[in-house]
Amino acid sequence: MSKWQCVECGYFIDEAKPPDMCPGCHAHCTYTDVTCYRPECGGPPNPDPMVMTLITQRIGLVAPLHRMQPGKAGEAVSVEKVTKAALFQGLSEEDIKKVLGIGHVMTYNSGDIVFKEGDDAVHIYIVEEGQLAVQTAEKQTVYTATPGDVLGWSTLILPYKRTASAIAVDKATVVILDQAKLHEFCEQNPPIGYKITRNVGRTMAVRMRTAKAMSSDMVYG
Repeated sequence: MSKWQCVECGYFIDEAKPPDMCPGCHAHCTYTDVTCYRPECGGPPNPDPMVMTLITQRIGLVAPLHRMQPGKAGEAVSVEKVTKAALFQGLSEEDIKKVLGIGHVMTYNSGDIVFKEGDDAVHIYIVEEGQLAVQTAEKQTVYTATPGDVLGWSTLILPYKRTASAIAVDKATVVILDQAKLHEFCEQNPPIGYKITRNVGRTMAVRMRTAKAMSSDMVYG
């Protein structure tokens, strides 16, 4: 049986076909198919938590206020964020240590700029401690990255440009992976490189499904 979620209010429906009127917001809404098509979440009998999380974050539900503040009406911001667990899914602890070993650790104080919107995307940032505020050009915070979050994963894909800025909220420790070094590492370690590329591809696919369902021109993520 298919799983559905209303993109207006986030109401979850476990039926073969969703009703014309959403039971949650009592409106004729658009639904997205949140059925799991990945082995990681158990296949079609289950909903896909990645898709559901994206929808609820996109409409400002369930995400704590200090982590997700909705933008102005009509404003779309691509937050290049994914979790460390998702980026390294399928890798052993030893493999993850190898990947992190090619990076370097930076410490930022409150107010320090980690990267700016429009900059060339040549690094991936993994938050180890502290918080980074992802902001628009108008200084509006659209997401607050906390330990375990990864920013700038689209460094691996075109057009290699930052779509937002990141500023340290407090003292933060970040592991920075250089794009060229990561590419070289993946070429030298094909099994690890394949899994990382696969994980990025899955993340993009989930965001494209969500963007399509919500009639958005911006792929969220």
